[in-house]
Amino acid sequence: MTSYQNYITRDTAGGASIANFPGAVLEIDEPDVFALDILDAPNLETIHLKRLKSLKRPHLVLSNLPRLSQVALPSGHPGAIVHFHSEKQPEPFVIAGAISEFDGAWENVQTRFEACPQRQHWSRLVFCTPEDGIAEPAGQGLVIITGNMPATSDQLTLEANNDWLIANTAGLRHVQINTSGKVMLQQVPNLRTANSSGHGLTLDVYDAPSLKRLAGAGNRFVLYQKQSAGELTIADNWQHARIHSKTLETLNFQNGTSLALHHCNALAKVNLALGMDVQCFGALPTPLMAKARFFFDESSLNTCMERFKNGEGAQLAGILTILANAHEREQVVLSLQKIRELCDLGVAPQLVWQTRRELAARHRNNRGKNKGAKRPFNEAAVAKADLYWHWKFPEDLAPQGWEADLAIWHHCQSTVRAAAEYGDNIALTCSDDVALETLLRMAADDHRNNALFRLAIRCMKEYVSRDDDFLLSRNRSQQRDPTLRIVRLLIGSRASQEDKRTVIGFLCDILPLETLVKSVPPIVHLSPGLFRSQLMSLARNPDSWFAARIGRRPFFRQDDKVSEYRQQLMQIALAPCTREDEEDEAIETDTNYPLFQGEA
Repeated sequence: MTSYQNYITRDTAGGASIANFPGAVLEIDEPDVFALDILDAPNLETIHLKRLKSLKRPHLVLSNLPRLSQVALPSGHPGAIVHFHSEKQPEPFVIAGAISEFDGAWENVQTRFEACPQRQHWSRLVFCTPEDGIAEPAGQGLVIITGNMPATSDQLTLEANNDWLIANTAGLRHVQINTSGKVMLQQVPNLRTANSSGHGLTLDVYDAPSLKRLAGAGNRFVLYQKQSAGELTIADNWQHARIHSKTLETLNFQNGTSLALHHCNALAKVNLALGMDVQCFGALPTPLMAKARFFFDESSLNTCMERFKNGEGAQLAGILTILANAHEREQVVLSLQKIRELCDLGVAPQLVWQTRRELAARHRNNRGKNKGAKRPFNEAAVAKADLYWHWKFPEDLAPQGWEADLAIWHHCQSTVRAAAEYGDNIALTCSDDVALETLLRMAADDHRNNALFRLAIRCMKEYVSRDDDFLLSRNRSQQRDPTLRIVRLLIGSRASQEDKRTVIGFLCDILPLETLVKSVPPIVHLSPGLFRSQLMSLARNPDSWFAARIGRRPFFRQDDKVSEYRQQLMQIALAPCTREDEEDEAIETDTNYPLFQGEA
């Protein structure tokens, strides 16, 4: 027997490699090695690993061993991880010993299989072909079957107590599964039906374009299909299913407990059990719009967006469906941003606004604490959502969400009547401070955007018309001065005298008195008459108005403070304007102060 010592290369981390070994039998005794690569041995038939490093999980790589028939793993180790590679389909072989994971590549097959957690490892691995016969291992092992079916048979029976991997098996039309472990069917182009009798079975099927029916009993069924027969029936007592198929059109699953659909865009007809838990990822089929929970991953959405940008107009319908249904609090900001991106890509405003309405309706219906008690989505829900400008964004993403929604409204309001009318509802129901701050910032930043400017003016009018308690609450919460941001609305020709009156009145109402007397004097020259009339009107307010805005003070100091503020307001109103001849642009307009910030 040829010694391997002249062919081994060791490293200092517990690994070794044996390459180009010429013999047929290889016996290895390496107590300091746990990761071993055996490479390019055309004559090697038998490998016996007498010893490897104790208490370490063996990692074994077998590459280009065309005549391999038997491998014996050492005992007393955790389940080994075996990596197998061959350029051509290998001959049948057996690996004896504890194995926890197998991954292999040969011809056009790439596969990976893990032992289920309940078993932890297999006692033996048997690699065989249908034509040579199936030799089952004793105990709980893994059987790998590859190669074409014989001409006299088109079905396989997978017996109990083993896990099974069927890969690249042409001619196989039916599988009878009697095990309750784990089975994987991969690259079985002719498979039509499968039946099982194991109640705890986990069945994974990859690339079975002809599969139409799964019957019997089982726990979990997973299907990956690039092409399908168009119809699939999961009958009898299967509990859970997960399906990845872009071409499946009809699904019957009447007795299951849960169903997950991934990118099943073409699904047009479903027959499901009443009350089944249904989740959709990446695409929401039309029959499940009122029944399923919808999730999407941003990478898939971005891929669809890129394809649409590159001229694939058919992607638009799917994108709009995804965005209209991604209504969860964590998703809705991204949905609005993507809808805004569609505006920039020239999508018809009518389609954009309809998608935004559906998103708002679903978000409003299902944003409560009880996520399970979802209210139905219908035209009544859409009409009700149109009455309010309310979103519930994550706190850190709220400015981006409000900004995207306002940009969508601005894109649609000039051509879509419903969007133009919705501007009144924005002004009437703008109750969120971040939303108002975002609107004022956008209106002030873009001096050419007259629609947002007019909307900002209307929101200001509604804001200052509210009761005194509301304004007091806002005054008390002020910690930073927003004057420089708001006065930008006074600059330019778009602001009429009435608009300036509204802006000045809003500014004087939201600022605390302490801030007001410091921030207003430098900007009185922008509109002297309106500022003076507003300040004199404030100075004539009763003492109670001042007392509520001053805060708690000892009673013997209260009157003195009221008199002090009243006198300061009169002095500002009557003082000559020292900056009337300076340019409006001298005012700093790059402040990023929040409009409302702080605790009451």
